Amino acid sequence: MNFLDDWKEWSSAKKAVSIIAVCCIGLLVIGVIGGMVSPDKNTSTTTNTNENNNNSNNGNTDSAQVYKEGTYKVGSDIPAGEYKFTQTSSFGGYVERSSDSSMEFDSIISNEATSEEGSTVYVTVLEGEYLKIQGGELTPA
Repeated sequence: MNFLDDWKEWSSAKKAVSIIAVCCIGLLVIGVIGGMVSPDKNTSTTTNTNENNNNSNNGNTDSAQVYKEGTYKVGSDIPAGEYKFTQTSSFGGYVERSSDSSMEFDSIISNEATSEEGSTVYVTVLEGEYLKIQGGELTPA
């Protein structure tokens, strides 16, 4: 027996529930993809094509804090405010704001991925949030 033969034997209620389940899964997938594509109002992306981005201070004695890859709690590990994320890896960069330390999908407030070394993302974080950075570094804006 194949799927079509099974489908014909199903009751109308079972067919309706199956169609609704498939539609819900489809809408969920579209929502996840849409959430990944459209940036949160607290993030913005720019690509630096004319700046020298070689991961060093070039002798600059500016004491601005630089946060490397990791997860930070806003308010204790890192002050609340606006930051500039700069991709330093040739493999891509990622910055994520989360509501708790689980860093699970449900706790993500916003996230942004970059694909070109030297790309920047500006992100504003509030006290109590968590900030995760990969493939780059963070400096106060």
